[in-house]
Amino acid sequence: MTLRSDHVWQIAVGEQPPSVLPADLASVKVGMALGLPTIDALVADGTNVGPVKYCLTHHQLVVPVEADTIHRWGAAHSNCVSAARSRTCDAGGYRGCSGLWVTRPSADLAALTPAGALHEALSLTRARLRMAPGSYSQHREARCA
Repeated sequence: MTLRSDHVWQIAVGEQPPSVLPADLASVKVGMALGLPTIDALVADGTNVGPVKYCLTHHQLVVPVEADTIHRWGAAHSNCVSAARSRTCDAGGYRGCSGLWVTRPSADLAALTPAGALHEALSLTRARLRMAPGSYSQHREARCA
């Protein structure tokens, strides 16, 4: 598996989240195929991205966001969970979540990724991926025409 990024990241090998994370938070959980290019786009746009957990077992990202996000998220391409369930990807199955935390190298680390910016970037990235040459939606439309 490639954890590709056009930007520099610090990797923390271990299950414990970075100490910069507040106790009161929510987390957005999204598959890596959509999440990795989204996080890269946020960094490229200059958005302060907080720590991100890569679950290598289930190929998901866990992105901590503001606690009140859970009540207003509603995006079809990801889900948002409360602080109690925010440390693992909860993908299910017999194998537990395992992974690593990554942070942006900076003197003043962002504690959380802004939920609004993340939602917008996920939606834009999803639309771009759906319209990419060779995507499933284009093949389906071609067969129906």
